[in-house]
Amino acid sequence: MIDQSNFDEYFFDVRKHPPRRGQVLARFRAIAEFVDGQGKKDIIYVLKLGKAVQAAEVMKKIHCAAEPDCYRVCREICEDLLTMSEQEVEKKPYRFLLEMLFYTEPENVPRDDPRWEKINLTRFDKETNSYRSVVTL
Repeated sequence: MIDQSNFDEYFFDVRKHPPRRGQVLARFRAIAEFVDGQGKKDIIYVLKLGKAVQAAEVMKKIHCAAEPDCYRVCREICEDLLTMSEQEVEKKPYRFLLEMLFYTEPENVPRDDPRWEKINLTRFDKETNSYRSVVTL
C-alpha cells in the first residue's frame, strides 16, 4: 500500500527524475495555501526587489503553483504589502491551485480521486509498428 512513508518509491517528481519505460505521467491538482515560512519570506523579499516575474517563476517551480495562480498570488502579496506590515503579510494565507507532475506506473495512479489524472507518454502507432511520444498537457 502506498502511503506518505513510501510515496517517493512509487511516484517520481518530474523536476528531479526522467521517465522510465512503462511509466505514465500523473498530474496531481489540489487547492493549497501559501502560509508563513521561509518560502514566503523569500517570495516577499524577491517582490520587494521589484522582481515579480522571478517571484512568479519561483511560485511555479518550487511551490508548484499552477498558472495563472503563480502570478495572482504574487500580485495579491504586492497589494497587501501596500496596506499591511510585512509580518501581517507573512501570516496571511494565500490560496492557489497546486499542480505537481510525477512519473509512475499506471496502476499507481488513484482512479476514483478527482485530484489525480493519468497522462500516457507513448502510444502504439499501427502504421509504423512502433511507439511514439504523445506528451500533451
